[in-house]
Amino acid sequence: MKKILVVGSLNMDMVLSVDHHPVPGETIIGDGITYHPGGKGANQAYAVGKLGGDVRIIGCVGWDNNGMILTENLAQAGVDTTAINRMPEAPTGMAIIDVDKKGDNSIIVISGANACLTPDLLRKQKASVEWSDFIMTQLETPIDTVLELARMAKKADKCMILDPSPARADLPDELFPLIDIMKPNEKELSILTGMPTETDEEIKAAADALLEKGVSKVVVTLGARGAMLADGNEKLFFEAKPVVPVDTTAAGAAFTAAMVNGLAQEMGMIQAIRMANGVASIVVTRHGAQASIPDRDEIDDLIWNY
Repeated sequence: MKKILVVGSLNMDMVLSVDHHPVPGETIIGDGITYHPGGKGANQAYAVGKLGGDVRIIGCVGWDNNGMILTENLAQAGVDTTAINRMPEAPTGMAIIDVDKKGDNSIIVISGANACLTPDLLRKQKASVEWSDFIMTQLETPIDTVLELARMAKKADKCMILDPSPARADLPDELFPLIDIMKPNEKELSILTGMPTETDEEIKAAADALLEKGVSKVVVTLGARGAMLADGNEKLFFEAKPVVPVDTTAAGAAFTAAMVNGLAQEMGMIQAIRMANGVASIVVTRHGAQASIPDRDEIDDLIWNY
């Protein structure tokens, strides 16, 4: 089995259950509040661990109780946590997540210690980069660090996967040719390209724009409609299993983790995306981020079916 390195954020998620998302100036009464380990990087690493992958995470937490909880939770899922740095000068990151009755969410992220993951600190983890075969990252850590990681991955001939969330329109042009697989959702694809993504044809055109910038493959997640793969030769759509969602918080991270874990197990790209669709369809029917991730036994039938 090939090795997966995740570089990214670790947050404590404060999840608010609401009837609907408030508009500016509106005060609403929430239905409840819960706390869950999260962070896009931690969610990816946790998912790979639960799915049976060989995974290590590089990230930063504060010297506080939340940092200890996040680290211990990852270790229990089988994640190598030896490259997590505890930073006394900053608190552990936090995400405030509103989840409405349809399962849709909005998220506010407080970076905290995640902002301490600098290029200099990353370079000290060169051995972890060399240890890996696949490298996954997101955009909850400083963009200079993401760019340096992509440079290191290219130099070491590793497969670099970027989940561009939270999306931003000002990514450096140098970054795109360093990415082997980019996995935005529809909204993120629109932000990245400045193009509409309301229809299938618009999604195809926006994916082409990323390919023209130098990205090797683009996988767009489409929520209940599944996903699309664009690689310059063809564009394939993958239908999702119909489910009733209750919380979509970790769907993107779980999809990416399952896809890369499939590739690490020598699956082809199409098979890996189909399995990732299946994993995401399970995740959205459960509450919480990491708590919603299925384990290997739960997805064995997905592997055999695809």
